[in-house]
Amino acid sequence: MQPRVTAILVARNGATHLERTLEALRSQTRRPDIVIMVDCGSTDATGRLMADYGPTQLITAGADLNFGQAIATAVRVTAAPENDHEMLWLLAQDSAPEPGALDALLGELEIAASVAVAGPKVLDWGAGEYIHDFGESVTPLGATVTLVESELDQGQHDGMSDVLAVSAGGMLVRHTVWLQLGGFDPALPTVDDSLDFCIRVRLAGYRVSVVAAARVTSAGAGIAGPNQSSRGKLRRRRLRAERSAQLHRRLVYSPAWALLFHWLSLVPLALLRSLGQLLRKEPGAIIGEFSAAFGAALHGLRVRSSRKRFAATRVLGWASIATLRVPSVEVRRRHALQKEASLFMARGDRPEIRFFSGGGAWSVLTALVVGLAIFAPLLGASTLTGGGLQPLSGSPAELWANVGYGWRDIGIGFVGAADPFAAVLAVLGSLSFWNPSTALVLLYLLALPLASLGAWLAAARLTERGALRAVAAILWIFAPTFLSALAEGRPAAILVHLLLPWLFFAGFAAGRSWSASASAALLFAAIIACAPSLAPALLLIWLVATITSGRSVMRYIGIPLPLIALALPLVIDQSLRGTWLALLADPGVPVASTEVTGWQLLLGFPSGQLGGWTPMLQALGVPGAEYVIGALLAPIAILAVLALFLPGSRAATVALVTAVLGFGTAFAATHLFVAAAGATTVNVWAGSGLSLYWLGLIGGTILAVRGLRRFAFAPAVTAAILLVIVAAPLAAAIPLGTSVVAEGIDRTQPAFVSAEARLDPRVGTLQLTPQPDGGVLVTVLRGDGETLDNQSTLESTDRTLSAQQRDLADLAGNLVSRSGFDAGTALTELGVRFVVLQPAGSAAGVASVDGQVEASSAGGSSTDASDTSDSSVVTTADAATLEAVATELRTATALDANAALAPVGDTAFGRLWQHESPADAATTAAIPAHAGGAYGYLTLLVMIVVVGATVLLSIPTGAGREAVRQANRDAIRRASRTSVKQKKRFGRLTARRAATRVPAPVPDASSLPPESAPGPEPDPDFDADSDSDAEASDFDSGTSIPDHFDHPDRAAQPDQPATASPRSPEEPDNAR
Repeated sequence: MQPRVTAILVARNGATHLERTLEALRSQTRRPDIVIMVDCGSTDATGRLMADYGPTQLITAGADLNFGQAIATAVRVTAAPENDHEMLWLLAQDSAPEPGALDALLGELEIAASVAVAGPKVLDWGAGEYIHDFGESVTPLGATVTLVESELDQGQHDGMSDVLAVSAGGMLVRHTVWLQLGGFDPALPTVDDSLDFCIRVRLAGYRVSVVAAARVTSAGAGIAGPNQSSRGKLRRRRLRAERSAQLHRRLVYSPAWALLFHWLSLVPLALLRSLGQLLRKEPGAIIGEFSAAFGAALHGLRVRSSRKRFAATRVLGWASIATLRVPSVEVRRRHALQKEASLFMARGDRPEIRFFSGGGAWSVLTALVVGLAIFAPLLGASTLTGGGLQPLSGSPAELWANVGYGWRDIGIGFVGAADPFAAVLAVLGSLSFWNPSTALVLLYLLALPLASLGAWLAAARLTERGALRAVAAILWIFAPTFLSALAEGRPAAILVHLLLPWLFFAGFAAGRSWSASASAALLFAAIIACAPSLAPALLLIWLVATITSGRSVMRYIGIPLPLIALALPLVIDQSLRGTWLALLADPGVPVASTEVTGWQLLLGFPSGQLGGWTPMLQALGVPGAEYVIGALLAPIAILAVLALFLPGSRAATVALVTAVLGFGTAFAATHLFVAAAGATTVNVWAGSGLSLYWLGLIGGTILAVRGLRRFAFAPAVTAAILLVIVAAPLAAAIPLGTSVVAEGIDRTQPAFVSAEARLDPRVGTLQLTPQPDGGVLVTVLRGDGETLDNQSTLESTDRTLSAQQRDLADLAGNLVSRSGFDAGTALTELGVRFVVLQPAGSAAGVASVDGQVEASSAGGSSTDASDTSDSSVVTTADAATLEAVATELRTATALDANAALAPVGDTAFGRLWQHESPADAATTAAIPAHAGGAYGYLTLLVMIVVVGATVLLSIPTGAGREAVRQANRDAIRRASRTSVKQKKRFGRLTARRAATRVPAPVPDASSLPPESAPGPEPDPDFDADSDSDAEASDFDSGTSIPDHFDHPDRAAQPDQPATASPRSPEEPDNAR
């Protein structure tokens, strides 16, 4: 019996592809008997093209109909099938069949009555020699697998026949079977609709086959099947639809006893899979994961309806299709191949860094030797002291307890947000978990090699010459601001200088790599956590990079998210107090710095005395130290400015703008006083801004040397040598003992107090510090005393005294002088059991006895830092020493006479007295329960989620599997465009040769010797160099195929036969 075929073509705004599809339909050797076309609300020329074709019936439907619903609409207007020889041929606007496609499909159904569905070999629309898809299946866990995709069609799969499923575009199905199964599942609008239908066909007792001789091209326009576009929005929509379809099928196919388990696992699985998406560098799929999970969980009616439809037609068990599934071994093999392809993609065509062969290892090793020589006095130390250095908490658990919003155990204590710097210290201290303070020692010992490593790698982004990278490393590690931070004991500033090159290194690649983008986000947060004053400059750089990033905007726009998660609680607290500028205060121990001029800042020195050169030259009788140092550093400035007029001036402009932003930050910092150390106001340190300034100058210098090539190498080396000479006094500060940094002890309290603290971690100590003005600063210390990680800018920038602080000031005033005040009761209420009187000249305290409103000090040696930097300060301090000593003697006498105190003796931290408190006194000093409340838990959860997700995304694991698939599809499209351009170019060249060729006179062959007979005339236009520049650029620009896409099928299946990229007929076989 002659079969009858009804072709159903569905289109929606598909005029671009429809004309070719209709022409292919007309060219069929076996034409359909009936043609029904469904126009789904098109607003272009689709309707006119369909009408011009003259179909049997043209249906105009709404734009919201999906492919399955449109097919169902067309089927309803057809006559009921009389027998099994009536077929439905499903086509979309971009399903263009080759002339013999329908004939081949019909032949498959006529030969075997058990075959109910036949699918064609679907080829790429633009590159017809590539297979778009050919057969579908599922894994043991139900994930969809395309059996063949993105491979060059060499007939290697023409032996395939029985498969689990075929794609919808070009599918030929028996009309009776379609009605028996109810067509496509309405709950699967675009993805897996044909897969689900074919599975139900199989379980109903029929077969599904692929027909290699039937060839249909598809553009993946999103009508029959998902849209295969690589555009971000469409790609994320496709991933969400694929996951939704998989979860729906899981609930439909599940046995009744497992349905509840699958339903309960939807959201937990979404969470776990989201972590995997981060590792696979596909963060855009995370929202789709949760959307699909909640969608499947909340659409019970759709699942119920689908389960009824599935059960009504099923006559076979799952074992009947087990052999058609993709086995686990094959799934693992495919994943391994995709992993290999993703790593290959991650490497791409980027130049190798050549760290070892390029001299990077030698640069770092040399810096290590120099660093160990400079910091030799610190070898063997377990902790450091001086400047802003203090021990860290005794365990990682204590470090992390100081992160987030909650109780700040400094001074009397308060509830508030921690500085983001506390998180940086927690990470740093956890590296030496056995003794967190050792991490600060290692930070000093490894500071120079770490700085060298970062600068060398950052320079690798600018030049391939190993010598220039080494020069950059030298310029960076001997930067005056870096050595000043090391000499003055500023750990936050040291970390800023170490991390800035890594931010440049990661930010340079952030536009093309999610891993680099996430790494840049973490570095961005860490740098601003260490130096909040850099926030305006870095945010401006980020904003410009985001605006100019083009299609990579999503990789840049999320860079500030970890910083926001860490700093938002602090921003809220400071804003509620109205102290917005306090957000720029340096974290850690407030350390005063000497006055510095703009000229000194321009030379890169954040403190006065030009790193020791001013007194040195004055002693030698050489005036004008600023000009001498300026002359020594002039080569760096000259080269940096010269880069603006050499090749690569655009990059040089960026570098110098960065330098200007850094200098502006440093200059503003010298005029910004937002914190206090005792009675001394402390400005924001200018060194962090100068590190950014120095980074820009080095970038400009390297670009200039690169532009001048060999002619500028000698000036670059000269600049490096002169900088080493300038930095020598600062580098020698620790070995010569002129630095405030020295080996410390593991405690900040007298041994007697530390021993008591081991029994009672909340034991209180009242610390009194005589001041040069005759006052006394007082603070309360708990347990072993203050640590670097529990410092708080909320405390150091607070300009008001609370009621408790005023009571503390009254208590201190009565202790330092004889009175009838009952000090014992006040000490007991505070939970204080010890009183320490520090020697005159020490810096500490939170409130003054005379009632002045002062911010708390962290007990560091900021006065000592000033003393070593400015001789005038030393003179002033010495003049005030007598007053401070008198205050110390008067205070000691009063404490000895106080009946509530028993003298213990002299210690390394001052004279110690003990107060015998009642047994229940410790309860008054206990940390309040739930100090942070729900708000603290919420902010901590946000930090963990945001920072944790960023860390997972930063782990380099290569491109994701979906990225590999998309890259293969894009490579095929580029190959198609290349072929078209080659053909057009060949046509232009042929026309030009025909128009310009002038035939030369040819002598009579009979008059020539036989060996002189003319051969074929040479083509003067054959040389490609004769092409116009415009044509050459048109051919070369944007159409080349990366080497790893020359064989896109190998990326997914290397064991397949060797393939080659599509090429035009005139391209030689060995062309690449």
